[in-house]
Amino acid sequence: IVLSVGTGNFALDGVAGSTYAIGASTTTGTITIGGTAQTGNMVLGSSSGINTLAIANGSGATTVNIAAVQLAGAVNVGTAMTTGTITIGGTGLQTGTVSIAPGTGAQTVNVATGGTGIKTVNIATGAIGNVVTIGTVTGAASLSLLVGTGNFSLNGAATSTYTFAPSTTSGTINFGGTGANTGTMTIAGGTGAQTINIASSTGGKSVNIANGAGANLV
Repeated sequence: IVLSVGTGNFALDGVAGSTYAIGASTTTGTITIGGTAQTGNMVLGSSSGINTLAIANGSGATTVNIAAVQLAGAVNVGTAMTTGTITIGGTGLQTGTVSIAPGTGAQTVNVATGGTGIKTVNIATGAIGNVVTIGTVTGAASLSLLVGTGNFSLNGAATSTYTFAPSTTSGTINFGGTGANTGTMTIAGGTGAQTINIASSTGGKSVNIANGAGANLV
């Protein structure tokens, strides 16, 4: 069956409660909607009423490709939403991998960088033993952690071990401001019994304390 239309329009319509089924019995064929050289708009589910748009929500293992073969283009998800929720990935027993910007080309990945509204960004905050890795030691990779007039906190459990720069052998490790720092730096300020080791390894160390030109009190 071929239904053709020229320069006019094609309309398929019914009453308010009509149900439209297209290819309901097709199991191995192909269903194509839209021209292969389409330059106009394709509109799907743009109702002004409250509705549900379901894509690939069957029980079968479905692969959904959106703009998968475009060399250039834009994929927008929820750009006009102001109060809704956007969920990517399964909320249940998801065991797969969720990849964002896994391409091999140079990319810029922005998370909560736009607008003037205050964002709360949570990463792996669930009540489970999550393993989080940020950054890499490969090449000239760099990592900056910045804070404004607020505070910065690094914390863990009572028995946590904190390791700083264990692979650095010829670099420099700086704590505290290098300029006109007037604040207080506290090391081992706890009330419990502690052991403080400074330059305690077997290598030859030079330990300088308050050797600057200022009026130091030790």
